[in-house]
Amino acid sequence: MTALADDRHGGNLPAEVTRFIGRRRELAEATRVLARSRLVTLTGVGGVGKTRLALRLATEVRGEFDGGAWLVELSALREPDLLARHVADKLGLPGQAAGDQTDRLCEHLADRELLLVLDTCEHLVEGTATLVETLLRAAPRLRVLATSREPLDVMGEHNLVIPPLAVAADAPADGDPAGGTAAEGNRAGAAGRAAVDEGADDAVALFADRAEAMVPGFTLTKENRPLVARLCAQLDGIPLAIELAAVRMRTMSVEQLAERMDDRFRLLGTARAGGDRHRTLRAAIEWSHELCTGEERLLWARLSVFPGDFDLTAAERVCGGDGLPGEELFEVLGRLVEKSVVQVERDGRRYRMLDTLREYGSERLAGLGDGPCLRQRHRDHYLDLAERAREAALGAEQLGWLTRLSEENPNLRVALEYSLTTPEEVATGLHLTVVLQHYWICLGMFGEARRWHDRALASPTGGSGDAARVALDRAWIAYGAGMVAVQQGETDRARDLFTAANVDSSATAMIMADTAEAASAPDLLAHVVHGEGLLALFEGRLDEARTRMEQAREAFDRLGYRDPLALLTGPHLSTVLLLQRKEQEALALADAAARDGEASGERWCHSFALYARGAALWWLGEHRAATDDLLACLRIKERLGDLLGITLALDLLTPAPVVHGEYEQAAMLLGATEAMWRQLGATRLYGPDYKRRRATSEHALRKRLPPERFQAAKERGARLSVAEAIALARGEPAPRPERQPLTAREREVAVLVARGLSNREIADRLSVARRTVDTAVEHILAKLGLSSRAQIAAWVRRVRRG
Repeated sequence: MTALADDRHGGNLPAEVTRFIGRRRELAEATRVLARSRLVTLTGVGGVGKTRLALRLATEVRGEFDGGAWLVELSALREPDLLARHVADKLGLPGQAAGDQTDRLCEHLADRELLLVLDTCEHLVEGTATLVETLLRAAPRLRVLATSREPLDVMGEHNLVIPPLAVAADAPADGDPAGGTAAEGNRAGAAGRAAVDEGADDAVALFADRAEAMVPGFTLTKENRPLVARLCAQLDGIPLAIELAAVRMRTMSVEQLAERMDDRFRLLGTARAGGDRHRTLRAAIEWSHELCTGEERLLWARLSVFPGDFDLTAAERVCGGDGLPGEELFEVLGRLVEKSVVQVERDGRRYRMLDTLREYGSERLAGLGDGPCLRQRHRDHYLDLAERAREAALGAEQLGWLTRLSEENPNLRVALEYSLTTPEEVATGLHLTVVLQHYWICLGMFGEARRWHDRALASPTGGSGDAARVALDRAWIAYGAGMVAVQQGETDRARDLFTAANVDSSATAMIMADTAEAASAPDLLAHVVHGEGLLALFEGRLDEARTRMEQAREAFDRLGYRDPLALLTGPHLSTVLLLQRKEQEALALADAAARDGEASGERWCHSFALYARGAALWWLGEHRAATDDLLACLRIKERLGDLLGITLALDLLTPAPVVHGEYEQAAMLLGATEAMWRQLGATRLYGPDYKRRRATSEHALRKRLPPERFQAAKERGARLSVAEAIALARGEPAPRPERQPLTAREREVAVLVARGLSNREIADRLSVARRTVDTAVEHILAKLGLSSRAQIAAWVRRVRRG
């Protein structure tokens, strides 16, 4: 679901899942540079570890930023026009507001102190540079850490070139173990790891660590250490290349690896002295590719069609067949995971390839000539997914499907882009836009919706698809664009779009009179009438709003309710009746809508029905029942990440503390919702009648509190996060920023670290594998935002004192 901005909770940095090896010098230098430069770009060859270094650096310094550290991954983004919206999404900004997204980002960040990590910028350098320059000018306490294969070339940028890991090819073997990490060494007391002397042999340490994960019990010895060092030197110390080589330890010895890598470079003629590390990495990738079976190579190429992560079903449906039977794909995918070509994420539910490996796979796909076919299959899969979500939009599975579509947003964007830019596929792109309307609107993704609606309306269809079907889809898109414009307060634009939809749908209905799809045209006309009623409500024309809403409701009763937007006629009409002082009628209508939602399991419209019923109950003096409804509405809106719905509910909950004499709490809620309305950029939402009713709460408070106390409370409320404002409305203590909790095993390990035990000693004490302890220590460091074992010990002491 959509996350809501809450910059008091440290950001969104992920925990590390493998040990961080070496990079002490680079970390120290990057930390020093970031302290005095507001833009630091880590550059270097693909696979050199820029992302991993940036995340470790951000984890170590995030405590220095009140707003925390926020990661924005750009690798799955293809459209520069979506860059600002994508960053806003990751920061949790609501998607409802109209206007330039860059301006909204500037306003959001203007008074915040945070670290923004922009990862993988090289394919969007120009757009990223423009956005970063604008944000840095608007937000004086913002710092940006970027990773890219080339500098952003922005004034004030400090470019830090990340070299490969150091290799001491002639380093002697050493039986003393060390797990050289950025966490001040993170030394482990087990035999088998070579000592790392200030990064002099980080590449060897990385290979040893990853090899042990592949082959439990593997250790560096006096005999194999020179071979490992030679192998790492051949790979130019590039972490990705080293990790790919370490994977082969399942089937080869170190000696075989070194020998075959020698042969590989001689065959390719890769210049060793020239330092051409792009060629070195490519050689390592090609070697890994050649060691794959034919099925594994084919799947590697086909998986490159996914811009980011994907699930197993998508892989089977998009990549299966034609030499790769779908029923065997899971096994082949598993082998690619074992070979580190594909990574597993999110508790095993999702998969992804590193950018460098995806690029290589894309080259192979182009060479096979299968690119257009795979892109079409990719689009068809996500169109089918969207259609299934729409079919389930009125039942108990609604929220689950919305969550699933939200996870697939990068894939949906690629599917839309392919369809709307491929002449013979535009008709399908129009249809996909229509199918996704409820998803965008239910999750408040109005900026996203507007962009794709505008793109679709501007796309020439030519001879693509059935003319009548295309015309009807265009009418639906005009309606959807109109609904977005209404929600964003652009009433003139909405009026023009509704008129266009009305004319087009009426004309199309005549053309399609004898077809099976003819029923869709009257349904669209009813939606347009509903939209016109909403427009009249926002403009303060209540009589016209009521007439339109009643007409739409009657039409939907006759035609059947087919989507959540149609269901909204009940809550919207109830709102109009309430503003007309017809409280009993409003209550009856809202109550019926709420009961329908309870019976069907549908939740999005149900939350609006609870809101409308709560509003009517409040104005009828049923304050306890009203509060119960509004809090229930708030729970659903919070789960959806719907800031507009949350703000509306909090508006109505603001008078509740007044009834109990808690005037300062009410003033704080008033300040919080004012800040939320500004964040939404919705100056005309719900029209003048709604604004007057909202002003009633403020007037009542001003009479009960001295001016200075009222203003102070309101200003405190304006500084609350969304989560804190919700907690305040519920009468709960405001949530405090917390470190990510440790598991029971991690707490055990932390206590033993505090006692001075090495990782091997901890493993022996707990009767677990050494690798398990290594992973636990890395998780502890990441979760607590620490960088050394000494800091873990200090944390344990603080917890005990507390």
